[in-house]
Amino acid sequence: MVITTVAELGLVAWYLRRVQLLSVLRGRKWPVHRTAAFVGAVAMMALAWQTGIATYASSVFTVHIFQHLALMIAAPVLFALSAPVTLVMQTSSRPAKVKVLRLLRSRPMHMATNPLLTFLANYGLMFWFFLDHGIVVSMAHAPLMDTANTAFLVFGCLMWWPITSPDFIGRRPYSPPIRALMGVVGMPFDSVLAVSLMTGGTTVSIAPTMYSAANVATGAEVFWILSMVLTTAGVLVPARRWLNGEQRASAKANIRLAEAGTARAVSTRGWWDAETALGADGLLSVPWADASERPVGRADVPEGEPAGP
Repeated sequence: MVITTVAELGLVAWYLRRVQLLSVLRGRKWPVHRTAAFVGAVAMMALAWQTGIATYASSVFTVHIFQHLALMIAAPVLFALSAPVTLVMQTSSRPAKVKVLRLLRSRPMHMATNPLLTFLANYGLMFWFFLDHGIVVSMAHAPLMDTANTAFLVFGCLMWWPITSPDFIGRRPYSPPIRALMGVVGMPFDSVLAVSLMTGGTTVSIAPTMYSAANVATGAEVFWILSMVLTTAGVLVPARRWLNGEQRASAKANIRLAEAGTARAVSTRGWWDAETALGADGLLSVPWADASERPVGRADVPEGEPAGP
């Protein structure tokens, strides 16, 4: 516990120092929400390892589920949102940047960030842990339990980093739609695990001497609900970028239409000439006119056109 506490405090101190260097050396202000995300990620680690959750995880299955989700989803998503690699690249010397890029572009890193491999490792570990006596063996050997929890955190980071983080970590950035798809693809597997635990068919593998069947069923329900909520929250990040990108593309198209003078249309609601305006969001503002303002001689505006809205 002392080692993990020191490591967590060291991580926070390192990150805050980098934020300070960015301000001093580059004159740039690091986004506050990224700093908050990093501190939140470390807080999730502390919650899982330094609080009563770690103490009661061996006797209350629902508490163990809280620990599991904190390490496997909550902390990885927050770490990814904090973009520490980008922060390092902006606050390092050129030789250091070259070394970091060499590491990120290395073959081991390329393999470690393969979405298929990280997905199989993440869910393979989870299914072994909960459905194949993994939790029983781990509970009997403290070092193995620590290793399993660390693996949950590492594999969770490797899985969620390409989905939510702006960092380059060895592979080309995926488009927002692909990122969102990568985030939701694990939901059915979470549901299968939850249902398997709730039906009681695998109670023997969930340390029956420590957890009752009712305890396991309750924990499975909590796991199902929270895993869906946390995964949805993580997927909202690329989904929001996707929608923002579509809006920017639409705004650019409207600007091109307005500049080319081709933004002209006739509608059954009324008519409008090419006198359009662009709002702050880049969207066209169409001034609908009533019939009394219809220009004389316009062949494309029929007589008797109904007034505008």
